[in-house]
Amino acid sequence: QQQVVFIFDECHRSQFGEAQKNLKKKFRRFYQFGFTGTPIFPENALGAETTASVFGRELHSYVITDAIRDEKVLKFKVDYNDVRPQFKSLETETDEKKLSAAENHQAFLHPLRIQEITQYIINNFRQKTHRTFPGAKGFNAMLAVSSVEAAKAYYTTFKMLQEEAEKKSGSYKRLRVATIFSFAANEEQSAIGDITDESFDTSAMNSSAKEFLDSAIDDYNNHFKTNFSTDSNGFQNYYRDLAQRVKNQDIDLLIVVGMFLTGFDAPTLNTLFVDKNLRYHGLMQAFSRTNRIYDATKTFGNIVTFRDLERPTIDAITLFGDKNTKNVVLEKSYEEYMQGFTDAATGEAKRGFMAVVSELEQRFPDPASIDSEKE
Repeated sequence: QQQVVFIFDECHRSQFGEAQKNLKKKFRRFYQFGFTGTPIFPENALGAETTASVFGRELHSYVITDAIRDEKVLKFKVDYNDVRPQFKSLETETDEKKLSAAENHQAFLHPLRIQEITQYIINNFRQKTHRTFPGAKGFNAMLAVSSVEAAKAYYTTFKMLQEEAEKKSGSYKRLRVATIFSFAANEEQSAIGDITDESFDTSAMNSSAKEFLDSAIDDYNNHFKTNFSTDSNGFQNYYRDLAQRVKNQDIDLLIVVGMFLTGFDAPTLNTLFVDKNLRYHGLMQAFSRTNRIYDATKTFGNIVTFRDLERPTIDAITLFGDKNTKNVVLEKSYEEYMQGFTDAATGEAKRGFMAVVSELEQRFPDPASIDSEKE
């Protein structure tokens, strides 16, 4: 009978359906306040319920543009990567039903595609994580994939390609790659783009997935002299130890399906490779693993996509920000710096690098004739 106040964090995730029904059954006089960085709006709702329909009108907003302005988080630098021309039609598909069918038929798991992406990551890893200078510790990265089968394929391919590289060159320094996944309960999504929670209960995993995870954990145990497994307590301890080693940069690349993509903060992580159709708040949550403040060398969160996520990225940051969010949240692309762009705030046309070089070549066709810097 007493008045009660409920305060929910991450209220977009848990306060729909049964949770609210049970609360209203037990309490008659209550107030509830919800905090979320990614509310469920009509645009990204799967049904009639939205965050506002549960909690009422928005009382106050502090969005990602505010956090960037206050230097609490960093911008994102997104590379919409295309290194696999033969799979372009598949990767640029935007129809959700066709994408779902492609996932179900494992079209994205073509061995050649997985191998090309894996080789690209190996080739570009040190540049993306700022390790190109001798002795530079740099940062580490995650690879977000669409399924357990994809995690298995990538982990196996990284292992194979790095073993081959070691045979070719004794000086090759192997990336320390780990993976974690579990059984994802078949729960209803409350919004488009939900990242499905993975359970710590590994007993529901099929035998093939469990055997593979045991093998991957054995690799981890051998390297770090630990003794984890896929049994209930062993798996939770593996999760905790892995989280700490990612934060300590003992792991270079972590391959995940859903775990670690929400609620995990590691300031030393600066890059997210994406082979997964992220949408709306799932996209923002995953991207945000990379943009935590660390030091002067970390100026933005690196996102490298292997699917066509340009439109979903714009849609997500616009939905959870304001009309000028794109210009504040995203670093300019390589093409914009090369070809030029229009400043959204001032309307001023900014020349690109190519135009500047062209002008210099016309003005100074013979650089040797320039007598002094002043002239």
